[in-house]
Amino acid sequence: MFRIIQNIGYERIFMKPTTFILFVFLINFSLLLGIKSTGWCEDKRFEQMEKELNDLKIRMDAVEAADEENRYNLSKIVDISGYADVEYYHTDQEGENDKFRIRHFSLFFNKDIQKEWRLFTEIEYEDAPFIESRHTDDTAQTVQGKIYVEQMYIEYHPVLEWNLRFGRFLTPAGIWSIYHYYPYVPTQERPIHIRKIFPQVSDGIQVRRSFSIWDSPLDSHLYISNGSGNPGRIDRNENKGVGARLNYQMDILDGIEFGASYFREKDNNNIGKNSYGIHTKLNYSPITLQMEYAMRHNNPEDSTDFNDTGAYAQISYDIERWTFAGRYDWYDENATNPINDQFRYTGAINYHFAPNVVGKAEYNRNEFDDPGIKDYNEVIVSIAVAIGDL
Repeated sequence: MFRIIQNIGYERIFMKPTTFILFVFLINFSLLLGIKSTGWCEDKRFEQMEKELNDLKIRMDAVEAADEENRYNLSKIVDISGYADVEYYHTDQEGENDKFRIRHFSLFFNKDIQKEWRLFTEIEYEDAPFIESRHTDDTAQTVQGKIYVEQMYIEYHPVLEWNLRFGRFLTPAGIWSIYHYYPYVPTQERPIHIRKIFPQVSDGIQVRRSFSIWDSPLDSHLYISNGSGNPGRIDRNENKGVGARLNYQMDILDGIEFGASYFREKDNNNIGKNSYGIHTKLNYSPITLQMEYAMRHNNPEDSTDFNDTGAYAQISYDIERWTFAGRYDWYDENATNPINDQFRYTGAINYHFAPNVVGKAEYNRNEFDDPGIKDYNEVIVSIAVAIGDL
């Protein structure tokens, strides 16, 4: 028997715990068969031993199958989270109909590859996308909705104080552009100027660095990107966008934070753009006040310079499961034209059925200085859910 063990090799025998247990059982079983004086060779005892051996083999097969399943279980490979929201939209705007809208379904995939490396991806499915093409060619017959990779970056984070991101990330600007997930904001409609003065996303490299000043954190972002209008495979101009964001959070009351943002680029139409923004958030529980102001100076080669400007102020009040919010929005797409101003007045009520399930109702009054555009009203009723840790 020991010669057999030597021929097989210890490494192969003890490769798996289940194999080792089966091997030991077989050795004991062989020894028991050789002891005739004890009477263990009787048929009944032999059948019992054979049955136990078969039962043990079945158990070990089940354990190995479970190990194989866990090895390829996606939830074990990456952390999955996300959010979804559905709404009913009513308006008296000319040319717009009332509608049910499956607005967002966003999935986040996050994986710590090693201690210092992480992969993060956000894929957004907006308006229940559906695309159908003919089998004989690539012409799409039916197209609706949007599939969008909103974020996809590889992160290097050797220490807590700083990290590097390579890929596509939300442009670090203000507050709403970064913290905009619908289960955690009181309205379905975002402030008017958001995504118009600073780009929504950036493809490039970002470095984040945190400092401690007077025992409070100062968070900074610096990034280089292809610029607005160039997410994806092609950069349509040779210029690169450069931006930065600072945010200082003071540990006074429940929290006061304020900061500034900047972005510079020359776009695909060769227009030089410099965007500036300031923001603040005051939290005196249960009241939160959040404000942003942004301005972009546009420098076209063949026409007069102009500025587009926007701002909002939002106040919210939390009481038990309820949140009450009001917001004032203003946006001027061209300050050289006195009738370009647009205003929105918003009132909203949220009810939190659970920490990750919220029902919303909001009213928006939209007004325009341009006499050629009629003012209109909106009512939106929605429910939003969060999955996992966003």
